[in-house]
Amino acid sequence: MYCDICLHSPSEIKQRTRRCRKIMVTQYVLVIEDNEDNRTLTKFVLERKTDWKVLTACNGVEGITKAKTERPDVILLDFIMPDLDGIAVLEILKSNLFTCSIPIIFMTAMVDTKSLSRLKNTLAVGVITKPFDVMNLNFQIAEICEWETISC
Repeated sequence: MYCDICLHSPSEIKQRTRRCRKIMVTQYVLVIEDNEDNRTLTKFVLERKTDWKVLTACNGVEGITKAKTERPDVILLDFIMPDLDGIAVLEILKSNLFTCSIPIIFMTAMVDTKSLSRLKNTLAVGVITKPFDVMNLNFQIAEICEWETISC
């Protein structure tokens, strides 16, 4: 499968989205999560421990719109959401010229082998399981995205 717009193969997209981005400028993170507590906690933890700016969306449709307009450096995407699930959102974002190169990291409480395997076989650059470690979430994201980390 190739991206319809930018004509990159899945491996090329993963390689392009995993390139190292140095923290010389503020990183922008978009959290697409339907659970308000998880969304708030993720935003709080990342903004408290880093100089990253965290944008949030409460569903897939809002997340797609924000990804197109804000062009974040990475998207943290919940796997299980009503209406559009995480995989549907990922497919829409990866087929759009303006969002196809944004790295996407799934965040999920589904830790069974089948679900994790399904997520790892997408164009996402990584998977973080919930409940996540609040002390190390920024390091997990930075490692997946190959960013240098500076903890505030």
